[in-house]
Amino acid sequence: MKFFLLIILFSLNLSSQFLTKDNKEIMDKAYEGIEYIYKIKPEKAKEKFEELIKKYPDHPFGHFGLAMSKWAELEYLEEESSPKLNEEYHDLSEKALEVGRTWVKKNPNDANAYMCLGGTYGLLARLYVMQHSWWKAYRNGKKAVSNMKKALEIDPTLYDAYLGLGLWEYSAGTLPGVIKFLASLIVSGDAKKGIEYLKICAEKGRFNATAAKLLLIEIFTQTDSKYSNPKVAVEWSNELVERYPKLAQMQFVLIVSLYEAKMYDEAEKEMLSYLKRIDDKTESYYPKYYPRIFVALGTLYMMKNDYDKAFEYFLKAKEYIKYEEHPTRWAVWGAVRMGNIYDLKGVRNKAIEVYKEALGYKDQWGFKEYIEEYIKKPFNFTMYLSKQLPPP
Repeated sequence: MKFFLLIILFSLNLSSQFLTKDNKEIMDKAYEGIEYIYKIKPEKAKEKFEELIKKYPDHPFGHFGLAMSKWAELEYLEEESSPKLNEEYHDLSEKALEVGRTWVKKNPNDANAYMCLGGTYGLLARLYVMQHSWWKAYRNGKKAVSNMKKALEIDPTLYDAYLGLGLWEYSAGTLPGVIKFLASLIVSGDAKKGIEYLKICAEKGRFNATAAKLLLIEIFTQTDSKYSNPKVAVEWSNELVERYPKLAQMQFVLIVSLYEAKMYDEAEKEMLSYLKRIDDKTESYYPKYYPRIFVALGTLYMMKNDYDKAFEYFLKAKEYIKYEEHPTRWAVWGAVRMGNIYDLKGVRNKAIEVYKEALGYKDQWGFKEYIEEYIKKPFNFTMYLSKQLPPP
């Protein structure tokens, strides 16, 4: 009799577990918050996620959303260049992990919660990659994948979880040279499988469909990559611009796609439109984006062999540093590109001078190895990253 009673109690416990997918309020509110992130409105996103935390303080979605909102602020509004936001992003991610781990212990069949936990580990991994803390990035990335796999094991139709799996497979499958050999001792990846996973998420996901499409566009616009597919990138970028009209992030994705497709006239038109929208103070086109569009225009004219015009825009990007509390990677890369132009013109002493100046700024982005290469040997178009539009 006691045995049967235990079976009944165990069954009741399973059926009473909280499944996120059955709570429309949580799902809808989280979706609204994520949409605000895509629209570069992290404060609005924060409001939505704080509403979730107020009503569901023990559920991981709200806490993960807060961490993601801080990431968006760092990524989009501060161009990955604010030490203070780095710390806040880290602390919010750690809090979200604490809440998430507690939640899945009590609700082990909640696939969305495992996906959320995996996403939080992914956020931390991204932070450590930015800081070049490779071992920490690997450890958190591995935990992210483990939780995504658990989510799909529970619910194979949770297509959003393929985002993390796809990014892991692609990244691990495209590591260069010696790094790839060392990485193979602890992790292996299949880039093609990663792309397929990302396509599944882009086609069938709810929360992560746009993120998956953006990642695929980034993959398709890697200069000289065997996975490059700029024509598809242009097509998808236009779709995103239609969905998010007059949104700086999406227009710049289109700009990069057009550039990689060598549609230089169309790219120039979009670049000048982007610049005018900053000048006109159009919503989402922040002054912080001046260096990125100056570098984009300069790189385009460099590819057109108009070195004087290219230099003019690179100089504008570099000069923007004096307006910034923390120099953005685009502004510092503008200085590096100035050195590239000096090298192309044969003015080696000036090139070395500006390269050394660029080295003087705190390197939060891994520029040092490229700049040191340019100091050792004059820049030319056969060098790595020579034709790439964004900085590394």
